[in-house]
Amino acid sequence: MDNRINIIKNSTPLIDLRAPIEFIKGAFPSSVNIPILNNNQRAQVGTKYKNQGNDAAERLGFNLLKNERNKKVHLWKKFINKNPTAYLYCMRGGKRSQIAKSWLSDDGINVPIIEGGYKALRNTAIGILNSVKEDKKKWVILAGRTGTGKTDILRSLKSAIDLENLAMHKGSAFGGLFQEQPTAINFENNLASEYIKHNGNILFLEDESQRIGKLIIPDIWYRKMKESKIIVIDLTLEERIINITKEYVYDPLENGLSKKNLNELLQSSLFKIRKRLGLMLYNEISIKIQNILINSCEISHEEWIKELLVNYYDPMYDYQLETKKDRCLLKSNKSEVINFLIQIEANQSL
Repeated sequence: MDNRINIIKNSTPLIDLRAPIEFIKGAFPSSVNIPILNNNQRAQVGTKYKNQGNDAAERLGFNLLKNERNKKVHLWKKFINKNPTAYLYCMRGGKRSQIAKSWLSDDGINVPIIEGGYKALRNTAIGILNSVKEDKKKWVILAGRTGTGKTDILRSLKSAIDLENLAMHKGSAFGGLFQEQPTAINFENNLASEYIKHNGNILFLEDESQRIGKLIIPDIWYRKMKESKIIVIDLTLEERIINITKEYVYDPLENGLSKKNLNELLQSSLFKIRKRLGLMLYNEISIKIQNILINSCEISHEEWIKELLVNYYDPMYDYQLETKKDRCLLKSNKSEVINFLIQIEANQSL
């Protein structure tokens, strides 16, 4: 177990020998997929194993690979030459790992195998995530209404873990506009990797609902977040409108997204919260977005964003904050919050 923890903690380079269909479901951030069997070959071997047993499956596997050995070994060696501390793993540390290790050994290269394979490494990651119930770290949750710049502040702190970055989602209904989220397993594996590397007694996290886009924060983490002290940034409505407009409208357009595509993305996000907005407000905001981006009407984006904040996000946030006020260490402007966070981080204590 300790060795697997160190492998995750040290971001040890890993060669994942599993088929791409297995890899894409979940792997580790330091791993590269150089499979010994492709998806089709794996399916054929699996069918043979099911129908005729292990020996027949092995024979088929070797037959499928008889003309591919040199190519596979070349790719593995290329990675190992750049990453001399690399390990091999397959699903359970079985036949695929043993074959790869043997072929490399024939070329004079000795590479260790992760005992128990990906399954064991995954169990180690789950153990790391569950360890938060026993550790002595003090968690501090950075809270604030939508548009207060919580994420940027967190990213300036060495003692923080950025859940939204790991989830590849900004947390709000409009937070998944521009990128695909990782699988749930990859999110958890990456979170475990970040946590085991975290040093110090203080951990800063952003105030989140348990769901970030399609992903779920592990129960044990979310429970601890709900019990932790919070610090609240208080920013004016006007400042928040500017921040949100820049992040969700002007930056994407400057980065090359067409007005048509931005309209589609914004409309899709708006549609997801139509029931909470109410039909009248939903239609009003939808028409304004369409008019600005498609019909070139002289209306500012700030107008519909203000309506969204005042009528949807702020009432929801204020209700949630009321339930957390007994855990609040500080509620203040951005400058005072940043100074307070820096002081906590420097002292590593509350």
